[in-house]
Amino acid sequence: MILEVILVEKVPHLTASFNGQILPYVRCVVARKFNPDIQSSARVIGVEDFPQGVGDEIRLNVLRTTTDRKTATVCFDCALEPDMK
Repeated sequence: MILEVILVEKVPHLTASFNGQILPYVRCVVARKFNPDIQSSARVIGVEDFPQGVGDEIRLNVLRTTTDRKTATVCFDCALEPDMK
C-alpha cells in the first residue's frame, strides 16, 4: 500500500532492530494528503534522514501496520518511495 502524506513531524538519525538487524530509521508523524485531520505515526526504515521537511508531501510504501487498540493509534513501518530520496 502506498501512502501519500504530508510530513507533520520528523525525528531523524534513529536506530532500532528490525527482523534481527540494526537499521537506521526516521520517526515521523504524517497527515493524510486528502484529509489532513487524520494523522498517524510512521517509521521510515533504512534511511538516516531524507531531504523533505515538515510540510512537504512524501510517498511511503507500507511494509507493516501496527494498531494499538487501547489508544486507538496506528503506526506504519514504511520505506520511502524511490523517487522521494
